[in-house]
Amino acid sequence: MIKLENFIHSILESKSKSILVYVITLILFILSVATFPTEITKAKMLPSKDSDSFSVYVNLKDGYSINHTKEVTRCISQELQKNENITNISVFVSEGQPLDFAALVKQSALKDKQWQAEMMVNIKKADNRNITSYNLVSNLREEVKTKCSLYEANIKFIELPAGPPVLASIVAEIYGGASFENRRDFSIKIAKILKEQATLVDIDIMASHDFIKYELELDNNKIIKSGVNLEQIKNVLYIAYEGMPISVVNENKAENQIPIFLRLDDSRLLDRKSKESLNSKLQNLKVMNQNGFMISLSEFVTIKEVIKEPELTSKNLNQMINVIAETNKDSQIYPLLDARTQMLEELSSDYEVIKTDMLNLAFVDKKTNERFDLVFDGELKVTLDTFKDLGGAFIIALVLIFFLMVMYYKSFALSGGIVLASFVSIVGVIFAHIIMDAFTADTFYLTATSLIGFIGLIGINSRNSTLIIDFSKQLVIEENMEINKAIAKATATRSKPIILTVLTMVFASSLLATDAVFGGLGIALIGGTLISYVVSMFFVPVIIKNHLHKIIK
Repeated sequence: MIKLENFIHSILESKSKSILVYVITLILFILSVATFPTEITKAKMLPSKDSDSFSVYVNLKDGYSINHTKEVTRCISQELQKNENITNISVFVSEGQPLDFAALVKQSALKDKQWQAEMMVNIKKADNRNITSYNLVSNLREEVKTKCSLYEANIKFIELPAGPPVLASIVAEIYGGASFENRRDFSIKIAKILKEQATLVDIDIMASHDFIKYELELDNNKIIKSGVNLEQIKNVLYIAYEGMPISVVNENKAENQIPIFLRLDDSRLLDRKSKESLNSKLQNLKVMNQNGFMISLSEFVTIKEVIKEPELTSKNLNQMINVIAETNKDSQIYPLLDARTQMLEELSSDYEVIKTDMLNLAFVDKKTNERFDLVFDGELKVTLDTFKDLGGAFIIALVLIFFLMVMYYKSFALSGGIVLASFVSIVGVIFAHIIMDAFTADTFYLTATSLIGFIGLIGINSRNSTLIIDFSKQLVIEENMEINKAIAKATATRSKPIILTVLTMVFASSLLATDAVFGGLGIALIGGTLISYVVSMFFVPVIIKNHLHKIIK
């Protein structure tokens, strides 16, 4: 205790040592803040969640049949079953999986096309496997895509979100353009740049592709002259290719009635995508006229080739196209910043690029003056909004503490010193994350919970400073002690209760340190409280020594 008091007193008495304390603190602060642009410390909304299941979304190019979709999902199932951690797989063809909140946001309920499917994959419990679910998904993704990307299939591996569910990690909303086709062409350019980022995967353009479909036009005159009922032909065509429920079966053990669905077998399916193949199938479908003669349906039908009309998507009454991407063991912000820089470089030759809001951009075609607005959404936007809100809360907390101290001590300089000492604890928060990152297999991110812990530290650090100031003031007034000596004695005396508080916080927070979601909070509290002790012992005394006399009456 006496040694600490003498050491602190020697610092306060020496101008060069006091300046050295300022310099060391400033260097540590600069080094800690510099870890963000150098990506030594990475920020993310929440770390990946280790769960017992994940999903696989399959989208073939528009126009492919259900058999093609089944072939792709069968290939994926076979590849997944080779992994010992996979327990069972459920496949939903032409529909989304049973809805939960995340699937609702990801538009699973809207999937009803023959070329769409979703797969729900269950894996072993965390205690029974030696790999996290997100690392398992990362290992499986490339292998499955390499072997099963048949028929231009887009295969996406979807993990359960650690935070609020969103459409995707990165969503690029494309607005504007004179037509859907122009907007889609521009979306392809954006998707191409996203695909070139090393840690972005599962890129998809959520827009319809052009494909040929066949329309059957009935010749009413021929039908009437042939003595065939028009409704009869329509029903035969409908049963042949769509099918319909015709009755129900009641079972004692069934909760609901079981429908009987009638449709022709797979003989109705086309051998190849051509008008001739469809006409051949129609020739095999026959109806009986009023005279008892069988007549082929091809006699009454004209086959027309048309381009499928695109499905339009809008948001806030503005037509748009989503380009989505997932991250592979990385935060969303870093590949997005790289992609954004690449957009500015590569597209500036053909477009006038305008920086609109935050990361958002606008592109004006130099030839046609056509404008496209690029708005980023998804988990990226949630991350930016969260960090912005928490940053605002942190600033407000500092301002409130500052004015509270001003009211208490009647000194702006002393109050500013207390707030500055509280802010310096960010050094401990950042370096604690760097140390934790070095000892963990995965990247240990500075998360939203880390910032919550940092905000909570402000009050603890301010209290430590207040204890030292008040005790120093008491020693000067009651014992007529010299100011530097009083500060040194007060600091040394208060060091024991401060270190006990710090150790209590460290031991309690260590229980959170390994948690997937709240690990950032635990590490922030541990690192912040440890550095707050150092700040209280050396930085606070140096700050207050020139201003303490102003509050002594």
